[in-house]
Amino acid sequence: MAPDVRSAYSNVVAAAAQLIASIRPPASTIVITAIQFHVPSCLRAAVELHAAEVLRDAGLQGLHVKSIAAPTGVYSGKLGTKLAKLYAFSINGTPARILRLLATNHIFTEVSPDVFANNRISSLLDTGKPIEEIINSPQDKYHGTVGIGALIEHATDDAFKTSSFLTDALTDPKWTSSEEPNQTALNLAFKTDLTAFEWFELPENARRLRWFGLAMKANQEMTPQDEILGGFEWKSLPPGAVIVDVGGGIGSMCLTLTKAHGHLSFVLQDREAIIKDAVKFWESEFPFAIISGRITMQRPKTQLVILDSIVSYACREPSSSITGSSFPPPPAPLLANGGYANSRGYLMDMQMLTGFNGSERTVPQFDKIFDEGGWKLVKVHRRPGTFSHIIGVPK
Repeated sequence: MAPDVRSAYSNVVAAAAQLIASIRPPASTIVITAIQFHVPSCLRAAVELHAAEVLRDAGLQGLHVKSIAAPTGVYSGKLGTKLAKLYAFSINGTPARILRLLATNHIFTEVSPDVFANNRISSLLDTGKPIEEIINSPQDKYHGTVGIGALIEHATDDAFKTSSFLTDALTDPKWTSSEEPNQTALNLAFKTDLTAFEWFELPENARRLRWFGLAMKANQEMTPQDEILGGFEWKSLPPGAVIVDVGGGIGSMCLTLTKAHGHLSFVLQDREAIIKDAVKFWESEFPFAIISGRITMQRPKTQLVILDSIVSYACREPSSSITGSSFPPPPAPLLANGGYANSRGYLMDMQMLTGFNGSERTVPQFDKIFDEGGWKLVKVHRRPGTFSHIIGVPK
């Protein structure tokens, strides 16, 4: 997408959200915000009930909630009053109420009372797999897919529960100033002394770990492909140059680069449990890259290192000489930081804090980290509404 188009839609989104905040009564905004957690809770239910897949073939006419809930056998007795039955989501009630809240937030469409259909947003949840296959092999639901459903399950389960303990961790006298990765909201939520990654790798959390890896893939898939292709002059690297993707998950970013730049080789690094899934991913998506040695899981001498979001997980904490370190703010009266259109970065910052005692960082903070590690931050590649790419070189 062209930078001017991306900037324009970011301004429109920010303006729409600011207009709502300005017009709606303050009390309504506060209360709705306080109980908005029910939306991700319902989103998880819809994903685990495979609602998008069930509705796939129903088209615009949709299906009644009884048909939507039938494949999973969800209990239909929680309908409430007779009046509620007319407007409930459930399988006979509960699903209708769940889907109705989502439809009110423009996820799914309620065609008529208790009849729902997919729309352009809910369709993103559809794995494209037959519902029978999903029911028979739920552990493979997201394999071979973009992984958005896995991202939703991770966010609305692990991260959702973790975030609810943010204040508990913050106000604990022993933990309030701690930067240890095993003294977080996640530790309180799941009653563990392990770090997040150690906890994910427990045998009983095998499904959570798989979904986490696929969630990282989805995160990359939702980023415009030209973001990584345009963030660095890849053609300037000599033939045979080796790029190491540190903390690269299953290697979605490397896959994009491998297909676009045949003269480069790549090394994917991550925790052992993630690499096992990475091998399966590459064997499925681009087996020739493994056979030819263009992608490996070992570390030879390298020309370039990609720190693929991993600095966010670090627990330790503007230079005018850095190209692109500043950018023009949105037009007044929009918030200088881009407002709602730029909220993803702030939400991810809370993910890092609650799960890892880490953080998303500003350019000056990255500059400091690079300096402490013997590197120099030289360029920031920015595009409105997306994450920035930072380029550093050894001193």
